[in-house]
Amino acid sequence: MLFANLAEVIHEAIQETEVAFFTSDIGIKAGPSVTTSADEPYSPPQADVTAIIAFNGSLDGGVHLSAPFHCAVSLASAFSGEEIPSFNEMAKDAIGELANIIAGAVKIRICDDQIQLTPPRVVIGRDHQIGHTKRQTTTRCYFRTNSGPFLIEIFYQ
Repeated sequence: MLFANLAEVIHEAIQETEVAFFTSDIGIKAGPSVTTSADEPYSPPQADVTAIIAFNGSLDGGVHLSAPFHCAVSLASAFSGEEIPSFNEMAKDAIGELANIIAGAVKIRICDDQIQLTPPRVVIGRDHQIGHTKRQTTTRCYFRTNSGPFLIEIFYQ
């Protein structure tokens, strides 16, 4: 696959995952989405919870799924099928698994068996920021649900 087409492939993978998984499988209507590169100004949602999956092998980078606490709890509740009252270990596991599903969709769409995914890591803290090197290309997709906004960011080189 040409590296120049990667941003478009990643955007399509995220959009398809959002529609197929979030809407059909766990019943969360997420939209409209805004997609930007790292150079385009856009205010991301407050990040209180960020799940991180790294890509290793033929693609160096990863996936961030970030949301404020209230939205993360709502996403985790929908994913688990149980009402989760606050951000706890069950919510943490669910958010990590959601990021894993998104990373897996990107890997499948790229069609490269040489890409390995790391287990999810979840960072928790009010309005934190997660960075990556400026050498990496970034595709960001912003979504809004009835419970609030969330961000999916893919970064790679």
